Amino acid sequence: MSSKLKVAGWVALGAVAGALTTMQLQANARSSLSPLPLDEMQQLAAVFGLVKSDYVEPVDEKKLINDAIAGMVSGLDPHSQFFDKKSFREFREGTTGKFVGVGIEIGMEDGLVK
Repeated sequence: MSSKLKVAGWVALGAVAGALTTMQLQANARSSLSPLPLDEMQQLAAVFGLVKSDYVEPVDEKKLINDAIAGMVSGLDPHSQFFDKKSFREFREGTTGKFVGVGIEIGMEDGLVK
């Protein structure tokens, strides 16, 4: 009976130690992340709700959110761009390095074909 009590005590001690370690790790993770700007997030949610309910035409929620994300990312610098799944797939297909052709371009310049 005594050995069962010891085992139960060690299991309980391990569970308490695990719980305390988990709580400490969560606290450290929270403190390392910058908090979301709640006022601005509420403003974004309010504008989303107004557009969704009061815009002249029905608006697709997913497109509205994707466009908001695209605007946020494109405002960073002229080279940043947000891709949804379909656009990213098309982008990757276009940049895989598998191009077909002879590498020439035909055009008109000063009335001549170049």
